[in-house]
Parts: sequence; C-alpha cells; structure tokens
Amino acid sequence: MHDHKDFGPDITIAEFQKKMVEKHTTMSAGHLKLMAISGFLLLIGIIAIVIRATTDGFEYRAPWGYYAATVAFLLTAAGGAPLIIVALRLTHAHWRRPFARISELYAAVGILTLGLFIPLLLLVPTANNRFTLWFQADNGGSSIRIPWAPHFWITLLISMLVVSGIALLLVSARSDKANLNDNMNKPRGWLSKGWVGNSKQWSIKKGGLTFLGACYFFLLIGTLSFFSVDFGMALVPGWKDAIFPAFQSITGLQAGLATVIVTLWLVRKYCGFEDYIQMEHFWAASKILLALSLMFFYFWFSGFIIFWYGRLPAEVNVLNLLMFGPYKVFFFSAFILNFVAPFLILLWNSARKTMWGPTLAASLILIGTLIDKIRIYVASYSVDFNNSPVSIFDHKLNLVPAFQAPDVIDVLIVLGCLSGGVFMLSVAAKLFPIFSLWEISEGIKIRTVKPYLRTKLLILGKPE
Repeated sequence: MHDHKDFGPDITIAEFQKKMVEKHTTMSAGHLKLMAISGFLLLIGIIAIVIRATTDGFEYRAPWGYYAATVAFLLTAAGGAPLIIVALRLTHAHWRRPFARISELYAAVGILTLGLFIPLLLLVPTANNRFTLWFQADNGGSSIRIPWAPHFWITLLISMLVVSGIALLLVSARSDKANLNDNMNKPRGWLSKGWVGNSKQWSIKKGGLTFLGACYFFLLIGTLSFFSVDFGMALVPGWKDAIFPAFQSITGLQAGLATVIVTLWLVRKYCGFEDYIQMEHFWAASKILLALSLMFFYFWFSGFIIFWYGRLPAEVNVLNLLMFGPYKVFFFSAFILNFVAPFLILLWNSARKTMWGPTLAASLILIGTLIDKIRIYVASYSVDFNNSPVSIFDHKLNLVPAFQAPDVIDVLIVLGCLSGGVFMLSVAAKLFPIFSLWEISEGIKIRTVKPYLRTKLLILGKPE
C-alpha cells in the first residue's frame, strides 16, 4: 500500500452539496469571461469558414486541409473524453469521482463537431471506382454494393456517437439536477421531474449508464476508425495500412484522457475545488496515461515498419508524404510530444506523484495530437485529383505534393473551432454541475481515515 498521506480534508456530504449549490447558482466573472471570449472566437471562426467556402469552394480539397485536421482533433480529444469515465466506472475505480462529470460534459462538444463535419462531406467523392473499405461491385473483388458510402454511414456513426454521449450526460446528471433544484427551492425541470431516488431508479440509472457507456465505446472506436480511413487514408493512393484505424483509436483514448487531466487541473486551480481534487487523482490517471503513450509508439511502429521493410517506390512516397518529406517537422514534433516527452516525464514516480507532472504530460499530448492531425489531414488533402497531377483514383502515389502552408483564414478557422469546443464545454458546465454529486457523495460515504501505528491509512468500503 502506498502511503502518500494526501487524503484531503474531512468533508461531509452536506458541506459538499452546499458548496456545489453555491457554485452552480452563481456564474463567476472568470466563467463569464471564458464564455464571452471563446464565443467571440467561435464567431470569427465561422466567418472564416464562410469566407473559405465562398472564395475556394468545394471543388478542391487542398484549401480545407487545416479545417479537416481541426475537426479530426475535436473528434479525437473531445470525443475520447467521455469514454474515460465509462472505463473507470466499469472498473469501479474510487479515484474516478472528480473525473466523472468533467468527462461527460465533453459530450456537448460533439454537437459542434457534428456541425463542423458537414462541409467535409462535400470534399470527399463516393466510394465508386476507388479503393476504400466500402464494397461497390465495381471490380472483380466483390459482387456486393454498399449504397451511399461513405457519406451516409460516417454521418450516421458520428450522429449516433453524439446522441449516445448526450444521453450518457443526461442520465448521469438527472439525480444531480433534482438534488440541486430541491436545495435551491426551485421547481424541477423536465430532466429531474419524477426522480425520487428509490432503489429501482438507481438500479435503472446505473444499468443505463453501463449500456450507454458500452454503446459509446463501440461508436467511438468505429467513428475514429472510419473517419480516419475515409477522410484521410483513402485520399492517398498507395496508402494501405491495416494498423492505422487502430492507431487513431488509441490516440483518441490518449488525447481523451489528456483532455480530462488538463481540465481537472484548471478546475482545481481556478474554480476553488482544491478540497475535492487531490494529488491521488492525477497520480492514478498518470499511470494510464503512461500506458497509452507506450501504446501510441507500439501502434505507430507496427504500421510504420511494414512500409519501411517493403520500401516499394509507392510506399516510399507515402512515407515521404506523411513522415520524412514536406511534413517531417510535424511528424517529429508529434512523435516527441505524444510519446518521447510524456514517457520521459511519467517514467519517474516522483513526477507522476505530483499534480504538475501528469498535467504537463497531458498538455504536451494535446499539442502533439493537434500537430499529428495537421500532418495527416493536410498531407492527405493535398493529394487533390482536380488540382494536382496526383489522383486519388490512382493505385500508387507517384508524386509527393508540396507542403501546404496555412494562410490567415486557416489560422482563424483552427483558432475558432478550438475555441468553439471551449465555448460548448463552458455552456455545458453552466447547465450541469461540474462535479457528479451522486458519485462524490457516494465516495464520501465509503471512505474514512484511521490511525494505524505511527501513520494514517485510508479505508475504503465497497459501494456495491
């Protein structure tokens, strides 16, 4: 047993709920300022998207590379965040409790991601007469034809992912909204109406969270896999990598956990929740983050080594396009920020056993993930069959396109879309309590600190 003696203050359920009522009924100046700034930047980003659409249109993909990379980043980082609490609930991890609602609130960002995804549908051709995962009966390989591919199916996947994420948030927050309304002497709304908190309702709620969590897991993995293939890999002739979808799913888990860790640190520092967020929460999460960083390297290397050993001319061109050619700075930066730096930081228990160590590693991972998405999608969208001698209908990449540098519109789009994610999160944090009242209250009930010889030990009961 690790005895780090950082058990936090002895807090009662009544004290915790009283503070949550006070925080939820008033909007701090910082929260209001965050919403105003992020909302303004989102508006600037929307204007930039409109300018891009009216000036460049949708005939060529190359001008939309940075836009696609930003959508992919939001889908990866914000989309992966709710899955963290799903996994921690299944393992009954006690330290998950401050993470719970923060993870779930990122489901609101999915609404923005779905809206931003729509223009990308106009940039990708159908699966007819080209190599994709979707059977089209247009060659000798298959007599099956999947209609409306890939546009309809990937839209359906993302829509179902957003719906399941919002449902996960609403089911989890129902009892909390009832609790807050009762404590504030306000009439209950549509979400909390009918909640009495009997054993049947709790059983249905926990079963619903398990079911929705399982749905979210499969939908997220499927969405990240198909999006990365249809809107990335399939646009580059000769890029055939069976590991790539799994690699993108792992980056979703890594970036999702990193997003939650950074948000937890910000909530602790700027929202006055030092009593409820302790070092143990960062320490426990850092172990998973270290494992995911190692998996990042493993899945990347598994896909890379096939191209490296084969080294056919077409494969060399794919490697040059994505890693060692015009985007090599992006590749090495992402590799360092997603694997090397987090590994060297989290390798040492003295760094993991702090709040700054996991937060620093998570921040680097988020920056690296954004750079990696820019590398993948800007490079893929530069292979434009209308604007280049390179065609996505070719069987191999004979020419490596030049580097696509961002212009002012690209910078405004990236900044605006990322700010839009912050805006959606801040709005959701106003509508729902930032902490899961029922989970933290449960954690207070089952924990106690007892003296043992010359030290103190934390004793935890089993919630179920």
